[in-house]
Amino acid sequence: MPEFRRLRSDGSPLNEKQNPVKPNTLNRHATKPTLPLLLGCVLAVVIAAAGVAPLRAQATQSAGANELLSASAATSDTQAPQQTPPAKISGMVWVNTDAGVYHKPGTRWYGKTKHGKYMLEADAIKAGYKPAK
Repeated sequence: MPEFRRLRSDGSPLNEKQNPVKPNTLNRHATKPTLPLLLGCVLAVVIAAAGVAPLRAQATQSAGANELLSASAATSDTQAPQQTPPAKISGMVWVNTDAGVYHKPGTRWYGKTKHGKYMLEADAIKAGYKPAK
């Protein structure tokens, strides 16, 4: 790549001693635009994040409305996975409909498996579910 040098008014090249601009001055001026550029980028990210937050809130609200609609349309066999626990009724267990087992209150998977529902333990046994090990 060719090296560019400053030229005198008569067209002859200047040497380093004759160069009126000091190298330190060039370096100092070269770093000045980085701070405003950095601040501009940070400001742009903050503005973009502020603009996205309402869109996320709107998306979660519409997703919640869709869940309510699908849950109300579901039958008792296909209930939503995040079913609310029943009132304090003794003998209630969480049935994992995929695995075919039920979990008693206080165990690790009670009410936490992806597919399942609350039932009385006697009804779970009649339906063919087995206790979890």
